[in-house]
Amino acid sequence: MILLLKKYTFKKINILKKTGSLALTLSFLCLFPFINLQAIPEYRVVIDPGHGGSNIRRKDDKWDPVSEQYLESYLPGMTYKNLTEHEVMLQLARRVEYYLKLTETASGWEEFQKILETISGSKEFPRIQFKTMMSREDSWNHRGLPANDIRTNAPYRLYDFPDPDDKSKILPGRISAINNFQPHLVVSLHLNPAGKGNPGGMTAVLAPGYRTFDLLRKITLKKASVKEFNKLPWSDKFLLSDRGWNHFQSARADAWVYFHGYRCNKAGTAPWLEKNRGIRYNMVQWRYADGPEWITEARKKGPGRFSMKYTDFEPEGSFFDRERSQAEAWRREDGPLGYGGDNHLASDELLRFAQYGTRRFLNKKAEAILGPIQQPYVSTYAMPTFVNAINAYLEIGHLNRSRDRALVIGQREVLAKSLAAGIYSLFVGLKPAQGKEPYRPRGTPVDFKKYENLPEGNYFEIVTKKK
Repeated sequence: MILLLKKYTFKKINILKKTGSLALTLSFLCLFPFINLQAIPEYRVVIDPGHGGSNIRRKDDKWDPVSEQYLESYLPGMTYKNLTEHEVMLQLARRVEYYLKLTETASGWEEFQKILETISGSKEFPRIQFKTMMSREDSWNHRGLPANDIRTNAPYRLYDFPDPDDKSKILPGRISAINNFQPHLVVSLHLNPAGKGNPGGMTAVLAPGYRTFDLLRKITLKKASVKEFNKLPWSDKFLLSDRGWNHFQSARADAWVYFHGYRCNKAGTAPWLEKNRGIRYNMVQWRYADGPEWITEARKKGPGRFSMKYTDFEPEGSFFDRERSQAEAWRREDGPLGYGGDNHLASDELLRFAQYGTRRFLNKKAEAILGPIQQPYVSTYAMPTFVNAINAYLEIGHLNRSRDRALVIGQREVLAKSLAAGIYSLFVGLKPAQGKEPYRPRGTPVDFKKYENLPEGNYFEIVTKKK
């Protein structure tokens, strides 16, 4: 553990030296390690550049132990001309990681402070350090394997999968690897495609918690009305998943995926058997997975936690205990912004720092490359649901908009510095300088302490401990 000397300690040492009292000075220094050393707070952060695998014409992702097959083709992300989302985001992620790693040394911290001074205008900043991890260090085309090789996408899958050389062995996917790191924060970096009339810009990606999905289940069971869903602050922000579907129909299908792995039909009356998404919480390695007997039980599809019918379904087991917990309500429901919990707060703050920092570094030149912050996308997304950390999931731009490319590629360094400063602010708080710029950050940190001091233990650490 790196140690930091308090300012008053240096003052006392200098005074003692000036008095010429060597004995007194030595006595003080002997006591000094026990009373005047302060550990630098350390926080674990994962930088998660989206995708990374190849686009191959076969089912190659989302291994389902029940059917013993992959359910979907790998989603490689967006391509525009000769640019790919997975490469552009990897390059940005590497630079964000570089700036966070500066906090590990005294000299690096001095360099990091200069970034903070530009962002905030302040001169003093509480010292912290980050222990960082990249969810992937490269892309498929860096490894020399053909796009259709059975090993090509292995390092880039979100969920666990069988070893190509020994199918009896299950290898961890990125979500399992992230949870094993026990991070406080996961920053996911993605790019969107922009349709006709879409001006580009940035947005957050959110996943609701148990309360929202349980309401949708009750509506299907006619125990609640659609009016109650329409009152939710994010009812009009659910991703429209199918042509001709409205937000409620898309949200209801998401609830079916969340509870039993299948989407439902448009009417919400039956599972859509061709849309098997798998029992995803059992497709990662963590304490909230069911025991090994779950596969046999799921194949029976009888009443209980694996029923295909809501009338026979019961949300039982460790995962649903987790989902009904206070920590998950903090993380994914309500929160300071009214919905989306601390995931929304963290995402929104980082988008604001991306905008604000770019303006601070580039001044008037920034206006030509900054689009708006758009409304969040809401769905049963994997990363914000299954990582046991605060997840800031950012669609940082639109690859097919020149303005956004000018930011994420042309000003990558500025954007990385701005995001790194925003990450610092999520832990410490970094008030912006006075001004009237649009999308100014609040500078309010996330309350990580409430997650660390739960009755059952530290939220970020218990994820890998046995039940």
